[in-house]
Amino acid sequence: MTVFHVDIESFLTQIERLRDPALWARPLVIAPEHGRATVTAASPDAKQLGISKGMSLSYVQRTFPGVAVRVPDEPVYRRAHQQVSRLVQHFSPVVEPLGYGHFALDMSGMRAMYGNWDNAALKLNRRLKEALRLPATVGIAHNKLVSTIAAKEVQKAKEPLCAVALGEEPGFLAPLSSRALPEWEDKGVRKLLFELNLQNIERIQRLPRHLMGFAAGELGLRLHRHAFGVDPRPVTPPHDRNALCEEYCFQPDTNDDSVIKATLLQMVTRLCARLRAASAATSEARLALRFTDDVWRRRHIRFHPTRQEQGLQKALLRHYARWCDRRLRVRYLSLSCPAIRENHAQLPLFPEAGAEQVSPHLDQIRKRFGRHAIQRGGELFGQVG
Repeated sequence: MTVFHVDIESFLTQIERLRDPALWARPLVIAPEHGRATVTAASPDAKQLGISKGMSLSYVQRTFPGVAVRVPDEPVYRRAHQQVSRLVQHFSPVVEPLGYGHFALDMSGMRAMYGNWDNAALKLNRRLKEALRLPATVGIAHNKLVSTIAAKEVQKAKEPLCAVALGEEPGFLAPLSSRALPEWEDKGVRKLLFELNLQNIERIQRLPRHLMGFAAGELGLRLHRHAFGVDPRPVTPPHDRNALCEEYCFQPDTNDDSVIKATLLQMVTRLCARLRAASAATSEARLALRFTDDVWRRRHIRFHPTRQEQGLQKALLRHYARWCDRRLRVRYLSLSCPAIRENHAQLPLFPEAGAEQVSPHLDQIRKRFGRHAIQRGGELFGQVG
C-alpha cells in the first residue's frame, strides 16, 4: 500500500486570506468573539511570532497588537474542504478526509497512470494551486502514520513533497522530536515522555518494547510501534452513501454539560425522525466533537439496530464522560449514522404500546407545528434551532 498525505498548511487562515486579500499583509489568527476565546488557527507568519493554537486571544492581542483576528466561519470552511475533497478524488478512488485541509489517499494500483509517485504528488500540488489557489505538501509512505509525519516535516523545509521508502521508516523517524507522534496529544503521554527523558523518537526506539508496555500499558506499546513507523490502519473513506448526519456549531462556545447533552439529544431526535421517515434503522453512530483549541474527539459506538431515540441516547450518554473529557469549551458537534434501508425487524405477536407506537405521532406533531412543539425534558436546554 502506498499512501499520500495531502496537508494544506493553516487551511482556515488560507481560506480567510483568499476571501480578503488584505489579510496577507498581517499575521492572522482565527478565534471566536467571546471574552475567554482561544486561538483556533494561526497563519504561518503568526506562528513565527510564537502564536499557537490554544493560546488565549486576549493575551495574543495584548502581546501582538498588529495581529488580525477573524471569527470562525464553519459553513465556508466546510464548503472549501469539500471542494478540495472533490479535486483529490480525481487522483485516487480511496480518499479519507482527516480534518480541514488534510486527506489520506490510497494510491495502490495507480502508479502506472503517473510514471512515479513524485510526478503524481507534484501534479496534485499543481492542480490545487491552479484550481483553488491552495498550495499543499504531500507525504508519501507505505502507511498513514509515516505519510502524515512526512508531510508535516517537509512543510518546515518549504518543499512540496517528501517520500519515505519501505524499510526506511525507523531511520526517517529517529532524529525527530517525540512531538511528531500522534500520542503526544495525550497529556499523560507527554508527562511520561518528559519523566523518562524520551524527548526524541530515537530514544523511544532504543527502549525495549516490554518496558514501554510496563510504563504505559497498551498506549505505551502503540507508542513504541509508532516510533518504528508501524501502522496497519487502512485508508478508510467516509461511509456517507447512506449516512444521515446532524451537526451543530455552538455560538458561543460552551463547556456547560447540560447544554451539550441537551443539544446532543435534540440531534438524536431529529436524526431518528429522519430514520423513521425513510423506514430505516441504524446499528452504529459516529460522534465528532471539536474543542475551542481545535482538538477533536471522535467516537464510534455500536448497538442493536434501532430507529428510536431512547436506545441511541442511552448509548451516547453512557460514554459521555469518555468523549467529552476536557474542561475547555466545545465549538462543534456532529452525529452521523448509516441508514439500514432493509429494516426487516420481526413483528411481535402481541405488540405493546411503547416508543414504536408513540414516536411516529410525535413526528407528525413536530412536522405540523414545528420542531419545538413537543420535546422531552432532557432536550429543553439544547441550542439546535
